Amino acid sequence: LMSRILCRVINEGSTIVMKAINANSGKQLKTAVGCAPRGKRALWMLNIQVGTHSISPLFWALETGSLDAAKAIIVDLLTIRADRDR
Repeated sequence: LMSRILCRVINEGSTIVMKAINANSGKQLKTAVGCAPRGKRALWMLNIQVGTHSISPLFWALETGSLDAAKAIIVDLLTIRADRDR
């Protein structure tokens, strides 16, 4: 089951965020989420739908040992951003 899920994630879920995680690159991850629509940035780092399965890029990064990417996700999620409407 896990091998089938991993194959599907690699083939179908090859988003720019997952590519950055697979490369273990914090810089690529920052670039990837930099183009996320407003309000969707955290969702891109916490949940990806692959067919009928849902996975967490943060959990994936921790599970596979991509610690640079995981650190970049955590730092980005904890960053306080000003509201651009004001």
